[in-house]
Amino acid sequence: MDGTPLDIEELEEEYEYISQGLQRFGLTDYQSRTYAALVAHGVADAETIATTAELPRTSVYKALDSLHEKGYVIVSEGRPKVFKPAEPLEVKSRLSRELDEVFGRLNTLYEVLSEKGEPQLVYTISGREKVLEKIEEMINRTEDEIIISSPNFSKILDRSEKELESAQNRGVDITIVTSPRERAYTDAKVKRKESLIATDLISDGKRALLASPGFEACGYTTNPSLAKHLVNFMDILMERS
Repeated sequence: MDGTPLDIEELEEEYEYISQGLQRFGLTDYQSRTYAALVAHGVADAETIATTAELPRTSVYKALDSLHEKGYVIVSEGRPKVFKPAEPLEVKSRLSRELDEVFGRLNTLYEVLSEKGEPQLVYTISGREKVLEKIEEMINRTEDEIIISSPNFSKILDRSEKELESAQNRGVDITIVTSPRERAYTDAKVKRKESLIATDLISDGKRALLASPGFEACGYTTNPSLAKHLVNFMDILMERS
């Protein structure tokens, strides 16, 4: 953008571009549209945001609650509630730190194996669709137990609910760790935890996946010793939840 005032059609195009872009970083369609609308207003109530985002008001309330939990929205006291966006560049900085932490952990695991002289056992997968496909594949391959920890488990559920049902029907023990307000697979063991960052998945204790917050990229391994390392981490995480 060059600073020239935008007409209505250009504004609509910009709004759609931003909304779709936010979805690549782990937000749902409603969350991304709600946040983009709130940024456009600066400060607004839910009804105003719903009108701008062209969404049902009840859905906007739910989106605002989840965005507040994720650190995208600041909520005022009083009635009616008034909302303001967290500064976009601050959100960007936080997401960058979280991404660095995730891949820092992944690199540490990789270096542990490299020092032992083992061949490359961590494979990187890039692209949200490919990462979600890999998660789906791991669910399908699980025979005994699967543990999934994710702050955005609803994304996995939307994509792979049938696969989870199939896993349950063949006797797989399913454990889900996710944020307090995220949807979860109802027939699994569900644990709630604040401030989850990465998506971790362990299948049968021998296959493991570690993905970035918005599923943009992941590391995947079939090495049992590396998977066990992640199992130990998950045991600690669940004990603290």
